[in-house]
Amino acid sequence: MNTEIALKVENLTVKFGKKVVLENITFSVKKGEIIAIVGPNGSGKTTLLKTILGFIKATNGKVELLGNSPKKAIKSGKVGYLPQKSSIPKDFPFSALDVVLLGLVNKRLSKKEKYELATKYLDFVGMLKFKDYPFTNLSGGQQQRVSIARVLVAKPEIIFLDEPSTGVDVVAQENFYEFLAKLKKEENLTVVMVSHDIGVIGKYVDKVAGLNRYLHFYGNPNEFFRENILSNIYGCDIQLVIHSPECISCEHFHYKR
Repeated sequence: MNTEIALKVENLTVKFGKKVVLENITFSVKKGEIIAIVGPNGSGKTTLLKTILGFIKATNGKVELLGNSPKKAIKSGKVGYLPQKSSIPKDFPFSALDVVLLGLVNKRLSKKEKYELATKYLDFVGMLKFKDYPFTNLSGGQQQRVSIARVLVAKPEIIFLDEPSTGVDVVAQENFYEFLAKLKKEENLTVVMVSHDIGVIGKYVDKVAGLNRYLHFYGNPNEFFRENILSNIYGCDIQLVIHSPECISCEHFHYKR
């Protein structure tokens, strides 16, 4: 694995007025890794993502993205971002192909070159046969793949995903995470994502960041799925249900406050 650092976060603190949302967050991500940021609602996950990308100004600390400031890294075109909510209007008649072409708006390419790239990445995500379908008519999982193609068509080195599996069923979640593993293998892409699917991410990610104002844990997924760590992050009693000794990153967990 490439040992170069794609992302470095040092002593990051974010305050909204007097409220401290993130405090002294420090971690780094190697190129080619898949990282999942998990934690309860209101724990600062999306705030962390947006601060890394420079959308929110940090109160203290430093972020280095691909060896530069977030602003310079994003300007270089090497950073992709997929927010939790699609920016495509529900009543706008975009086809799947149109959505992917949006990722090339700022690229100085001919119409033919853009079409070839867009169809290439639709094919890569398994959605080429749907290229002329209205985007809003696609299922949640299909929209995910098209949206990922829109991000990938610009050929970023690192992508940030905010709750990428929200609103899709368990099978679609599994398929999505398998797809991310494919991206890592075939594109050497670095992925940093916010996720609530703590029961399924373990076998697909390289590291888990357990966040709730503080970074309570950062490391191997198998170490994360321990009751004391989960309790510290989620602030409640956790009962893990492990279905097999080979997979400690279980499919189910129960908690009560």
